Amino acid sequence: MSTFEPFAMALRLSGVSIAQNELDAGLRQLSVRYEPEDADNSFYAQIDVPVDNPVRAVLDLAERSGPALAAMLDDRRVGKAVLDIAFDYPAEGEAMSARLPAHAAAAIANHGIDIEISVYLTDVEDDEED
Repeated sequence: MSTFEPFAMALRLSGVSIAQNELDAGLRQLSVRYEPEDADNSFYAQIDVPVDNPVRAVLDLAERSGPALAAMLDDRRVGKAVLDIAFDYPAEGEAMSARLPAHAAAAIANHGIDIEISVYLTDVEDDEED
């Protein structure tokens, strides 16, 4: 794989200290998960990012939510922000690669959002049977 074709992407926020509705309004995105963490008044939130056009989705996320999220990171209303990009690795595969265009990576990184790549072993034959 040399094109940027993840099967899932999610913005994961930890150390959130504001209410879910305030987070969603500030980021202009709806969180799909918002749950307590181990520390008092600390929450984990997740925002799903569409993958039908993943580069455009990353750029849209940076444009829509980036400045507000950077401000939330600066004043500690959010402790950590990570864009998790998930790829599948076929069981019979020998190697894989994917390239995130520099302008998309920079758009996210400029707002203090880390990028995490997750790779999941999959069985393509099982997927084709479904």
